[in-house]
Amino acid sequence: MAFCKNCGQQINDDAAFCPNCGTTVDNGQQAQQQAPVQPQVMNNDGAPIPAEKGLAWLAYILWAPAFLIPLFVKKTSAYCKFHVKEGATLWAAHIAYWLVTTILLVIIDIPTRTYYYGFYWHSGLYNVLNVIFSLGNVFFGVMMIIGIVRAATGKKLELPLIGKIPFIKTLMDKIYASINK
Repeated sequence: MAFCKNCGQQINDDAAFCPNCGTTVDNGQQAQQQAPVQPQVMNNDGAPIPAEKGLAWLAYILWAPAFLIPLFVKKTSAYCKFHVKEGATLWAAHIAYWLVTTILLVIIDIPTRTYYYGFYWHSGLYNVLNVIFSLGNVFFGVMMIIGIVRAATGKKLELPLIGKIPFIKTLMDKIYASINK
């Protein structure tokens, strides 16, 4: 194996161009007439930033199941697949949180609210829990921003806490297997 004189990347002996930077390799033979490979943009970790990053960040939008867009548009991309699985997990966790908190608030509100001067007035417990549960939604907003930033900068890192939920990722693997047949 040889090394590129320009960037130091390891290259095949029969390569005419460096796959990393596109520099012509002088291996004693006449280089074939090929277009040089475009150099890859690297992130701060030294890893290449994939071209799909412009679409992968959509997987983290929580207001709709936006993870379906990169799921079907770039269904063969491993980078988009990773972020779609993370985005689907975030979306499912957010929906589950919303359902549980809504049911709890309804259970607390029905026996304690009062009708006074044409309005329903909620109990103090309902109001306190409503504020606490709303602060929980801030967590999902922060996770969404973290996911968008990581996908847009070319990083493949799991989301904190939410990235450890395995059953959604398993389901997404089955969905990918079925659409890539």
